[in-house]
Amino acid sequence: MKNISATEEREIIFIQYDLPPLKSAEYTITLKQRTNQQATEFSTSRKFAVTSERFSLNQDDINSNFPQNLANGEFANVLPHVLFNRRILPWERSSVADEADAPWLAVLLFNEDEQPPVIQLKANALVPAGKTITVAGSSITGVGAMPSGIFSYPGLDHLDYGETPDDACNIIDISADMFNRIAPTKKDLPFLAHIRKMQTLDKADNIAKELENYTVVLGNRLPLRDTTSYAYLVSLENMGDYLPDENSTSHLPEGISTVRLLCYLSWSYTANDDDESFKRLLENLNKDALGQQGLTVLQVPFYGAAPDTQAIKSALEKQHNGTLTPVDANILVQNALLMGYTPHDHYLRHSGHTVSWYRGPLLPYLVKESFIAPTTCPDAVNCYNPETGLFDVSYGAAWQLGQLLALQNKAFASAMYNWKKSLYAWQAKEAEQEIIEDKYTGITAFAEVFAKRRAWIEVGIDPPEEIVKWMAKLSLLHGVPFNYLVADERMLPPESLRFFYMDNNWVDALMDGAFSIGRSTTASLLVEEPHFQELSRNARVMATQFRLRKASLKNYVNTSKIITGCLLRSAVLKGWPGLEIIGYDSDGGEINKLRMAALSEEVMICIFDGVLAKLSLHEPPEALHSGVEGTYPDLFTSLRVVQGGGDPGSQIPDLVATISARPDAQTLQIAQAAGTIKTVLNNPPLNEGITDFTAAQFALEMIKGVVKVDFINKS
Repeated sequence: MKNISATEEREIIFIQYDLPPLKSAEYTITLKQRTNQQATEFSTSRKFAVTSERFSLNQDDINSNFPQNLANGEFANVLPHVLFNRRILPWERSSVADEADAPWLAVLLFNEDEQPPVIQLKANALVPAGKTITVAGSSITGVGAMPSGIFSYPGLDHLDYGETPDDACNIIDISADMFNRIAPTKKDLPFLAHIRKMQTLDKADNIAKELENYTVVLGNRLPLRDTTSYAYLVSLENMGDYLPDENSTSHLPEGISTVRLLCYLSWSYTANDDDESFKRLLENLNKDALGQQGLTVLQVPFYGAAPDTQAIKSALEKQHNGTLTPVDANILVQNALLMGYTPHDHYLRHSGHTVSWYRGPLLPYLVKESFIAPTTCPDAVNCYNPETGLFDVSYGAAWQLGQLLALQNKAFASAMYNWKKSLYAWQAKEAEQEIIEDKYTGITAFAEVFAKRRAWIEVGIDPPEEIVKWMAKLSLLHGVPFNYLVADERMLPPESLRFFYMDNNWVDALMDGAFSIGRSTTASLLVEEPHFQELSRNARVMATQFRLRKASLKNYVNTSKIITGCLLRSAVLKGWPGLEIIGYDSDGGEINKLRMAALSEEVMICIFDGVLAKLSLHEPPEALHSGVEGTYPDLFTSLRVVQGGGDPGSQIPDLVATISARPDAQTLQIAQAAGTIKTVLNNPPLNEGITDFTAAQFALEMIKGVVKVDFINKS
């Protein structure tokens, strides 16, 4: 495998904002009625409350942040951001009165010598000391505990339904001067949050959808180079009138020295030349400390050159003749490792102990299908080589595992057992029918009864859908423990990408073990065999239908029946959880994905219905970062077409807009930058004619391209 990097355009829709039907507040609904019989008007009122998170956020609503925590790289011109899974979250509360598009969440960035500590306190620590705290719809009260000289959220002495003064929360205290230097202005806020809408069919199974919405909250400050920067996701609820202006002029009340803010997320990163970027991490996969290319398939590495075919053939002949030398034995061991085998302790049923070979279903090469199912037990599929005295327990282990997984799932085990009972009953009635037809040949008195009975038998007993579905997932290795897939950690070291062929024999053994549930005698194999073959075929067909398909793959058929895939172990999965993967065949056509799942924070499996010739790994488009170009004071951004001539979103050669900053040379004047971009776009040569420049258009102009890295099979 050889890796190359490139960029690729991906379709993404930017949306200004989305308001919830009702914001978090208390509401009154009044019903009035007047009848023709009576002039008196009847009315009644009811109060209700809409609540949302305030003192803490549901961590499942946070998708990721950029740059990643503890990252090092070219982030000097990058604005930090937080990506949310919930579309309306940043607008569920208000920050600026009468500004519906202003988010209540913001990302603040601090330099290393400015970093405030995150402190856990109670909600009453956000209310001035001695002030009474009330709770809507409750008799609970409390007293504020915030010292004088500290300013926090106005109106927090009246808490919403379900909140209490003792609710735990994380806060940061920052000096008033620092707050005025780095906090966004009330005019900046509407441009610092937007929605991204896109197709996510190339993501992991649990998030692959036809269309998905993500929300981004941007920071407004650039980091310093070669020093650690600290980012905080904070609340600015009802703080609009107290935010600084674009020149950092304060609007805080007199006598305030500190501003106290709720903090929901914090992380750090460093802008330098280390470049721990998406592209660099992927380009360094499978490389050692010297940058040399390592293994690309699942094998236990060993020192020295791999034995050639002639050396292996000679060693096998010597083994057969009984003249095997230690050197020849080493060659045979190396050959087994190359085939994906690993040696393991094997405790026999009768108190014996030996060493046996095992390999999982993910192989470095294609093997022919040879497994004959169903079988009676795992020992029946273990292979023994009398010349070496070693077992190959691969298929026996798969069979036993399949049985254990089936027994572990009570619903499946019960369904399989009941279906088997119906199967045996159907077999008995079929035998009875043959006897009856043979005995009463030529007699027409009971023709109608015999015909109904024959019709029932000919229908047969198809397996229930839940059995087929469970077996289909099993065929894609759902529930298989990781150590059965990768038997030795050295086969998948950190920062590695390993390609494989699926061993269909191993999968057949796995499914056969699960199919053994409900089997009472070995004679049952004769009845079960044709039904297992049909169940196996149906399960494999269903396995191709689990994931939503792109329109271009609706009619995709894998005529080769070969299943391939890859295992990725890398920090890139934790940093970019929305990573997208696409596989291509030797003709450049896309291959249908059967499964794409994270096995842990840093390990992902991807299974394809065909033979991989090229694997493309895409930076998630929803996590595209925003930023500027150039250096202070000459900061600028390259512009894209919005609605004028040309392709919307396409880069405009040599057309830029200057981006201004506050006196600290790091905090951008966002609203002023938006006005400058609008002016440039409306002037020749574009003449866009934009009247209302929104957060969606601002995001389009500030966004940077998505990265793609290709791994191409040169074998």
